[in-house]
Amino acid sequence: MFGALLLACVALGAPAASRADIIEDIGDQLTRGTAEAFVRSYPVIAASAGVTYRFDPLTGAFERQAAMVGQLFLERAEPIGRDHWNIGVSYQRAALKSIEGKDASALSDDIPIAIVDDKLQVVGLVTFDQLSANAVTHIATLSLTYGVTDAADLNLTVPVIVSDLSSEATASGLDLVTGEFATATERDSETSTGFGDVILRGRYRLLDLDLVKVAAGLVFRFPSGNVDSLRGTGVYEIAPLLYSSTRTWHPRSWARLTAYLNGGVDLIVEDVDASEGRWGVGLDWGITDGATLGLAVLGRHAFQRLASPGFFDLVRVFPGPTLGQAPLFGIEGKRPDYYDFSVGGRMNLWRDTLIAFANAVIPLNDAGIRTDVIPLVGIELAF
Repeated sequence: MFGALLLACVALGAPAASRADIIEDIGDQLTRGTAEAFVRSYPVIAASAGVTYRFDPLTGAFERQAAMVGQLFLERAEPIGRDHWNIGVSYQRAALKSIEGKDASALSDDIPIAIVDDKLQVVGLVTFDQLSANAVTHIATLSLTYGVTDAADLNLTVPVIVSDLSSEATASGLDLVTGEFATATERDSETSTGFGDVILRGRYRLLDLDLVKVAAGLVFRFPSGNVDSLRGTGVYEIAPLLYSSTRTWHPRSWARLTAYLNGGVDLIVEDVDASEGRWGVGLDWGITDGATLGLAVLGRHAFQRLASPGFFDLVRVFPGPTLGQAPLFGIEGKRPDYYDFSVGGRMNLWRDTLIAFANAVIPLNDAGIRTDVIPLVGIELAF
């Protein structure tokens, strides 16, 4: 994704080969860090079905629960119901917006980078006048949920992702030995389609009280998506989670309210230090029997930095002239905390069987790697 960085640097033909190696390492780290953070930035649609059913021993039949679920990214504790199915198809679009608060399509770094030879003598200067990094992914997701028992269900989620990536870098170089000055602009682009990471989820209801219900969830993420194309994280992940939801109460005739609280840890199998904590709190507002609005705040907290302190630092020539260090494009690789606002809902189209849903995830801060607003639309079939 940041291949244009290296291409522009090499195109200058400056004398120190080590310069290309350093820029390549930084470009690779930016690409991998951006890919992993970017893929995690669009949350996976919840396995909770729009409607759930419970067996009534008095009638000997399954009955629909009163409230339709409005949340698209928070799970409720109530499983779908024994032998019931839910099939959902959704589309969402995610576009890279910023890196540590800096516009990813308009990065610049005008502090000269010092190019040194084997004798540690400064023999050249390079500045990156402009870097435009653009990434858009179109995600079509198939979600299958099956009620194993009244207290447990399983879900399989398979995304297909179209990745549209491009970057353009303009660099200027001055050879202090020959006095030659050059400017180079290079572009790198890729459009590809493939599967994203396959996700398997299970839920088991632990507590079933009149006021609140609690369920345990376990999520397995398999690295079936290509990392460089922003289709996967490249690592196996296991997430133990707790889901709680309240009973639906009716403070007014036009409002049916249900509260949600989810929390857990997304564990990276190969490197636990790279894991992150996740939580979400939300409220459903049942406007009618067939339409529910869902509001939520979602949080993610990385356990470690994007890169070790000083990884993005390069030797610079400051006015004076004096030598010092500064990170490329001002990127420091800090540990990010992500906060998002989710608003959306579901609408019953036909007999509690065909349900439409829509949602938008809105970033609330600009830490780390951030996307623009992520829209989501889809339909589901419950039976």
